[in-house]
Amino acid sequence: MSVFKNIKSLFIVDETNTDNQSVQQQPQEAQQKTTSNQTPPPIPQNTPAVPGGVDQRIFDSLLKALEDNNQPGFDFLEFKNSLQTLATIIPDESTRYKSAYATAATMGLTVEKLVDSAKFYQGILSREKDNFDKAVVQQVDLNVTAKQKEAERLQTLIQQKAEQIKKLTEEITAHQEEMNKAQSVITEAATKIETTKNNFYVTLEAVMGQIQNDIANIERFLK
Repeated sequence: MSVFKNIKSLFIVDETNTDNQSVQQQPQEAQQKTTSNQTPPPIPQNTPAVPGGVDQRIFDSLLKALEDNNQPGFDFLEFKNSLQTLATIIPDESTRYKSAYATAATMGLTVEKLVDSAKFYQGILSREKDNFDKAVVQQVDLNVTAKQKEAERLQTLIQQKAEQIKKLTEEITAHQEEMNKAQSVITEAATKIETTKNNFYVTLEAVMGQIQNDIANIERFLK
């Protein structure tokens, strides 16, 4: 059984932060490592711009993925738990890392193994990102693209009927209303998907950034 009881307490995220500050404060190298592999799935044009922020539901999901993949023995997550425990009694960060590592070393953990395990959990988060990207594509296809094609078909139908004689006026009006409803569904669905997507990336960057900061501190303080 894992040494730590609540993985959620190991990663502190400010839920009120909606301006991407937590991501912007990461080291540039960390941002490049977590964003350069893939391009976020596109959302159709005419979609309102939606800001991203840390989403508690996504945050919990990411941490659950880490917990489910916690490696046996004393590794990065247990090391991070030790750091948290020492935070209340050792205010100096460098001393705290060294103290936590001294305990970890007695269990056979080396700096290299510690960094490797931290990167392992980054890999878990990257896999979650891949799965999320696939889900976004499916949602766009299902809730936006198909409706968009329907709206385009209705627009063409409206233009054709507009050229017909006066007796088709009522039919044209009915199609106009239907198109407006379809466009409303598109906007609502696209906005929701974009919000969830942006929240996921900001949350992901926040968690990945903390791990990267730990890695940097491990390499700076322990090597």
